[in-house]
Parts: sequence; C-alpha cells; structure tokens
Amino acid sequence: MLKYVMIGTMVLLTLTGCGEENTTMNTNNNTSEQVSGSSGIVAGSLEPTLQLETTESGAATFLYRIQNQTERVQSIHFPSSQKYDYTLSNEQGEVLKTYSATKSFLKEEENVKLKQAESLEYTIIVDELTPGSYTLEVWLATDGEGQFKQSIDFTID
Repeated sequence: MLKYVMIGTMVLLTLTGCGEENTTMNTNNNTSEQVSGSSGIVAGSLEPTLQLETTESGAATFLYRIQNQTERVQSIHFPSSQKYDYTLSNEQGEVLKTYSATKSFLKEEENVKLKQAESLEYTIIVDELTPGSYTLEVWLATDGEGQFKQSIDFTID
C-alpha cells in the first residue's frame, strides 16, 4: 500500500512540475523577440528580405532571403522546380521582364523544411539594364498563401 502512495505522489509531483513548465513557456511566448544564438527570433513568421548587393556594367545582383523567425520548423511547398519569380519594372511602372516568362520548369514538387533561424537564400542577377530607375519585385513560387513578396527600387547609372 505504501508503494502505491509513493508512486501516486511522484506522479502528482511530476505533473505539477510539467504544468509550471508550460506556464513559463507560455509567458515567454508572449514576448515579441526571442534570442537564439546570434540571431534574433521574432515569434510568429517567416521573414522575407531583398537586398541590392552590387550594380556593375548594366547588371544588378540581389539577395532574396526567407528566414524562419518562428520557434518551430516551417515547411514551404514548391509545386515545381521553380523556387522564385520576379518582375522588373521601369519608372513608369511598365513590366520590362518577368523571370518565369522565358524559363521552363519541371513539374517536380518539393517540400523544404526550415528549422528555427534557418533561411533560404537566392542570388538574383538582372542584366541588360540601361541607365535608369527600376523596381524589382520578388516572391517565392509556392502554391497557395504566403508568397513572401518583397520589392526594391534601384538605379543604374
């Protein structure tokens, strides 16, 4: 009988300890920023960024990045071998180039899993540019919601 009382007491203490742990975790999840290693983690989203890296000889190089800023593994579904798409527009808003318009892609589905603080990075080179101002809009070539559009204005001298 004493054995059963001891086992019951241990189970209750264990469950009580787990309940306090979950309360602490929920309190921490309400903060807007979590720090993991050297990267700041913002609870709740995959964050897209688009940066102009270089402009040389009528060409511009960009870095398009999607970073997992959540506390969970995130999955991104690509319905084909195409991972991103973009449009290049001039100052008047006319679309000059669409990446996918001149490309062919395989019907090869892929699910990419991003762990906490991991990112997908794509280097995009837009060439044959004459001097002027442009807007580049980039997004992931996923099906459904969450295409993570980003745009950037830039000038070629």
